[in-house]
Amino acid sequence: MAYEFKLKVERRKNIGKQAAKHIRQEGKIPGIFYSSDVKPIPFVVDRKHLQQAFQSEAHVYAVTVGRKKVHAIFKEVQYHPVTDEVLHVDLFGIRLKDRINIMVHIMVEGEPVGVKAGGVLTQNVTELEISCLATEVPDAIRIDVSELDLGGSIHAGEVDLGEVELVTNPETTVVSVNVPRKAEMEIEVPEVEIEEVEEVEEVEEAEEEPEEREGEEEPKS
Repeated sequence: MAYEFKLKVERRKNIGKQAAKHIRQEGKIPGIFYSSDVKPIPFVVDRKHLQQAFQSEAHVYAVTVGRKKVHAIFKEVQYHPVTDEVLHVDLFGIRLKDRINIMVHIMVEGEPVGVKAGGVLTQNVTELEISCLATEVPDAIRIDVSELDLGGSIHAGEVDLGEVELVTNPETTVVSVNVPRKAEMEIEVPEVEIEEVEEVEEVEEAEEEPEEREGEEEPKS
């Protein structure tokens, strides 16, 4: 199990878009703590401290909300669509004896035999959702791909999770080794049929002589 991280948060009173904007300008991130037995509690957390929490690779966090110490997990993290800056976080309170659903990072280990043969390794998903006790959350899900050959793949249902229960669809492709596409595509030039043109013989037009009118005399000189 990954160790728990002590997350320091401060309760806040001001809510709304303008208040959240002002909080972010001060170098802090707004958030909401909620659980099944308490009303939602707005809080703020220092941006740098929050980054430390993310980098700790912990899944369970020890949080002090008011005077009460609780355990929590990140339920949702909202990012700015352009800058990827964290805008808001949701913490969900848990009890260590309860089972929880949580996303866990995948670590791919080894070099596939298919890659050595010229294939390309593709990782389709980077996390799997699992269900387990809060005290049994693994720090990562490790997948050995050494025996993966060309055209081979590993699905979520084939990953060894031990006593941990898989929540992600077992048919989901996690990794695969594909045959690389050709760098240059052959362009076929369609054949154009050219119809033969028959030679046209020149036809000499016969000169038509003017017809003589009856009764007309040649002019006298």
